[in-house]
Amino acid sequence: MAICINDILADAILQLCAEKKMKNITVKDLMEKTGISRQTFYNHFKDKQDLIQWVYLNRVLKSFLETNLSKDYYSNTLDYYYRIAAHHIFLKSACMMSGQNCLREFIIEFAINYDLNWHKLHLNNNLLPEKLRFASRYHSLASINLAIEWILTDMPIAPIEMAKQITQLREIGLSEMLYEFGVERNLYTLKG
Repeated sequence: MAICINDILADAILQLCAEKKMKNITVKDLMEKTGISRQTFYNHFKDKQDLIQWVYLNRVLKSFLETNLSKDYYSNTLDYYYRIAAHHIFLKSACMMSGQNCLREFIIEFAINYDLNWHKLHLNNNLLPEKLRFASRYHSLASINLAIEWILTDMPIAPIEMAKQITQLREIGLSEMLYEFGVERNLYTLKG
């Protein structure tokens, strides 16, 4: 069984953020927690922010990365909100940080690119009409900023409610436009 340094460091930062604010966690803290040398850390990550982004991609967005983009929107969204809830302490602490490679900016950029690719897939081509590109960016920014607000306000409603509301708002805002471009009308209809 191979040792995965990335997972060891991810586990360490998740544990440490339960003990102190993310902004106060240092590479030295990670070294002490794991026994991993500074050089080994920097062989795997360029800095702490890089590790934070890796945790987001590999722990929070795990199913997004493991499944293809054809999985229905509601299922992906529901899974995402449950994973956020499971990593709430980490995400809240990381989203409160700002500066270079900030997680908030990373989350927003990832969401926009994911949604644009998802719509391209359902249009069966690589070109999105400008009207749909604009609407997709609008809905991406709205939904991901709501997710960040939800994280920062300690998740005042259940993950299933967040997923339902986001999916329903997308259906209202995008279904007719997608239908105009030849995509099935119920792409965002709640399933399950």
